Amino acid sequence: MKLNKVSGKFKRALIIGSGQDVPEQAPAVGENTLIIAADGGLLLAQKWNLIPDRLIGDFDSLNIDLIDLPEDLILRYPVEKDKTDLELAVDYALQWGIKEIILTGAWGTGISHSLGNLELMYFLAQNQVQAQIITKSTWVYTVNQLLELKLPLDSRISLVPLSEQVTGVSTSGLYYPLNDAVINKGSTWTIGNKTSAECIQITCGSGILIAVVELKNPR
Repeated sequence: MKLNKVSGKFKRALIIGSGQDVPEQAPAVGENTLIIAADGGLLLAQKWNLIPDRLIGDFDSLNIDLIDLPEDLILRYPVEKDKTDLELAVDYALQWGIKEIILTGAWGTGISHSLGNLELMYFLAQNQVQAQIITKSTWVYTVNQLLELKLPLDSRISLVPLSEQVTGVSTSGLYYPLNDAVINKGSTWTIGNKTSAECIQITCGSGILIAVVELKNPR
């Protein structure tokens, strides 16, 4: 398998981890997408017939010596390090000035890694990067000012604060609307809403939310 030579400008990044809760098909990301495989995420990329632009990790879950890859496109790290492979992949993507990152293979390999990846979502939102986690049955989006989505009617959606307090939260297209609401961390108030229109909008004045969309028909 040959990796792409990294060059040019990218609009977004697709980072593929080794988590087990993944869609059957690769996310549709379009052109100008930087594709990064984090360690064992390379196996998922191969399953989807995707050619990564970079392979990053300590390779504790992938025997890199058995894969024929050009060394100049591999970023190796020691097993004993201060960041996960997925966070290292995020750091690499940010070097390109990318403002949209899609994470898949980011859920389902131990709850510690899954929760850690929600912290990565928070970090990305703080840095004005739109982030998304895609699993087989769920889409998770950051909301740090505005999020607009097109979803099937009656899709289940929940809002979860990542900041201690999120203020000025307003929505359109949801069954239980919010208008300049305040959501505090530790509350389940905004769990279990649903869409009442195909196009929805979520805005907030300060703080960071995640919007969790549960798919009716898992992919």
